[in-house]
Amino acid sequence: MKVFKSFILSFNSMKYVAKIDVSLKSGHSNPESETTAHLLKELGYQVEKVDTSKVYTIALNASSLAEAEATAEEMSKRLLANPTKDIYTINVVEQ
Repeated sequence: MKVFKSFILSFNSMKYVAKIDVSLKSGHSNPESETTAHLLKELGYQVEKVDTSKVYTIALNASSLAEAEATAEEMSKRLLANPTKDIYTINVVEQ
């Protein structure tokens, strides 16, 4: 029965790609961004501000787009973003 159940679960699931962009909330110090802005100015670029973020690209299986989005949201809250200092955006597409 386990093999049959596993087959049904994999048959009903679709592949999705979630892109989760995690960046600092305004007001938090970002030394990487500040250093990059400074170095770009030294190279002669007219840069006012640089922001950095991390983008996680995650391939996952889910039975629907809504389930894939909910899973990406849960992953963001549980591991990828710190709610004290980070904001995040999620974009999920079917693959």
